[in-house]
Amino acid sequence: MRNYITTEKFAFSIEELSSLTTLSQPKIRKDIRNGKLKSQKKGSRRIILRDEAMRYLNSDDEDNQVSSYLD
Repeated sequence: MRNYITTEKFAFSIEELSSLTTLSQPKIRKDIRNGKLKSQKKGSRRIILRDEAMRYLNSDDEDNQVSSYLD
């Protein structure tokens, strides 16, 4: 049985998510604080899982209507 490694990311930092979308880092941080976007702390870093990023970007929130390169 072979193990394959994919280049698809499983999680993003706030900085990475911001650079892949039209959303600013302060907007992403605000939505994390307000519970609109779930994130996890891993060591000193805050990460956003890919599925959660996709849910957030596809939500009905008008502020999140962005073009995304995550698909």
